[in-house]
Amino acid sequence: MLEAFNTTHYDKIVHAAQIISGYDATLKQFKSPSLAMHLKTILLAACLAAKTLLLKQDPVLPVTDYTQALKNVKNFRLLVDERWKFDMGSLALKDLNEKQGKTPQKLPVTSDVIKFRQYAVNTAEQSVAILQENANDLLAFKKLTEATLVLTILLNRKRVGEVQYIKVDSYSQITISNDQEECLNVLTESEKLLSAYFKRIITIGKGSKSIPILFPKNVQTYISTLMSSREKNQLIPKENPFLFALIGSKDKWIDGSSALRKFAERCGAENPKTLTSSRLRQQIATVLQLLHLNETEKEQVASFMGHTKKTHEEFYRLPQDLYQTAKIAKLLLMMDKGEGAEFQGRKLDEIDVNLESLDNECCAEIESDTESINEENSQADDCLENNNHDFSSQVSEETTRVEQKKGRVSDDCLENNNNHDFGSHVSEETTRTEQKKGRGSQRGSWNQKQKSVMKEYFKKHISGKITPKKHECLQFQSKYQDMFMNKSWVQIKVFVYNTFKNLK
Repeated sequence: MLEAFNTTHYDKIVHAAQIISGYDATLKQFKSPSLAMHLKTILLAACLAAKTLLLKQDPVLPVTDYTQALKNVKNFRLLVDERWKFDMGSLALKDLNEKQGKTPQKLPVTSDVIKFRQYAVNTAEQSVAILQENANDLLAFKKLTEATLVLTILLNRKRVGEVQYIKVDSYSQITISNDQEECLNVLTESEKLLSAYFKRIITIGKGSKSIPILFPKNVQTYISTLMSSREKNQLIPKENPFLFALIGSKDKWIDGSSALRKFAERCGAENPKTLTSSRLRQQIATVLQLLHLNETEKEQVASFMGHTKKTHEEFYRLPQDLYQTAKIAKLLLMMDKGEGAEFQGRKLDEIDVNLESLDNECCAEIESDTESINEENSQADDCLENNNHDFSSQVSEETTRVEQKKGRVSDDCLENNNNHDFGSHVSEETTRTEQKKGRGSQRGSWNQKQKSVMKEYFKKHISGKITPKKHECLQFQSKYQDMFMNKSWVQIKVFVYNTFKNLK
């Protein structure tokens, strides 16, 4: 490596890094783009180690001219630091972002988590029953150790290492006293019960931070069985300090990742690959994002999870695709409808956009704009002839807005209807809008026979409260051409929609 740390060999080092990370020059893609980016950190660390040995003139290095070797290493490190982002980093980052964008993030679903936990509990209960009869049963002891480890990771949503490295001394140590009356008095009754139900310990986690871990009563029972069995049998040497010790080892522990993977595959989950420590941590952070926590509560949660509040907000958030679909789309729809002023001063979570009639709007948008002027005039005449009918049960407010947009009726329609009472049919706001645009509203008049035929034909839609599609309305029209010759498919669609909407 020391011979390679020379500026004349930089291009060879880059080519070697491309081979290691699986670079395809034709497609300009990496099999492992994250490795290509991380190799820079590895090279810089190796250069620093070489520099340290050269400064000490360590005899382990076959070097005669330490000054020249040190100069080569410094120049090579400077070249890597300045050029790597252009030769490898930017391309690898681009490839990584594209791959992450194409592969949506999957989190564990609740049903899988329930199956996962239930399988672990059943395994633990069966193993406890066997060990109570025979403390030397090796298979039952191993299963109980793995199940207890899995349940602890699942409940606390901790990193695997933070749980699998717990030592017996840490578990046995009492870290909370129940005589803190002032603190207990501010808790609710349920919170007091929870504080008595869980055992809290402190262990060392990532970055040598103190990490709290909770053990419920059932897990405490499993651990008591394990400790009792360890005293009776010789499966675990007494020198082994770990709570989840590996059978027959003096200084090893059960691998948490392997245990999680084994239980996930055997529990019957639909997506066992999502039941990992990292995904479970992201799931709890996602749920927390749906709650309204204050800053103090967020800091407490982040502290319990073993990271800072900033890390919690940046890396453990609602999946971007779900957030943009569920949250940002709501904002865009609100702006598209011109309803921004109505929600002044509200949070995004407090805004509720009415989506009930989106299907009608969508169908009205795709209606052909090539209808003849004669058809529009005939619809305007229908409006004039039938203004005395009760339209309140036939035309929804959404239809009124769609008809305003299409502008089917002329100014004369409004002028000739000034003497009629529209108070129960058209809102004042709709009337003002129509007068401003010089448009009327096309309304459908149905006789009793037409109503009966439509209700019979679309009875499944009405009972299921399903708005018929355009092609279904057109099929209906073709079947009853004589009866619905002067009606549009939109009018038929709206009649069905209003029929099931007005049902109690």
